[in-house]
Amino acid sequence: MRLIHGNDDTVAAFVASRIPFCAARGFGPNRAIGVARGDQVVGGFVFHDYAPEFGVIEMSFASADRRWLTRPVLYHVFSYVFDGIGCQMACSRTPASHLSALRITRAYGFRQVTVPRLFGCREDGVISTLTAEDWKSNGFHRSRSLQATSA
Repeated sequence: MRLIHGNDDTVAAFVASRIPFCAARGFGPNRAIGVARGDQVVGGFVFHDYAPEFGVIEMSFASADRRWLTRPVLYHVFSYVFDGIGCQMACSRTPASHLSALRITRAYGFRQVTVPRLFGCREDGVISTLTAEDWKSNGFHRSRSLQATSA
């Protein structure tokens, strides 16, 4: 596995294609970090709706490989959010029916709040938040290296 930097459009399109109703809309201005196996993108994080005045960024993620989300990937992604751009909180919106994504964020230390109808009349959503302090105190916060490449 290797990280992909500098290819935001490709990684964002990959992630959007795996999120219902997102492929057509996209994310707007964003940065992205992809994960590749060989030459194939297998996962990615898209950082969007950045509010630097509040130190908050929204992130969306998706994959085509269950093994893409390793400790080094998580460390690198959240190092970017909290150390690289200086956010104090990251957040993510997830349909309440997407149990695997909710399990991942909860296991990583995100706090979660259910919001009725966040994804329309028939789908509740969950807003997950992770503060810089929660990130630094969780068990995944260990320095790990992973090769990064630029496009």
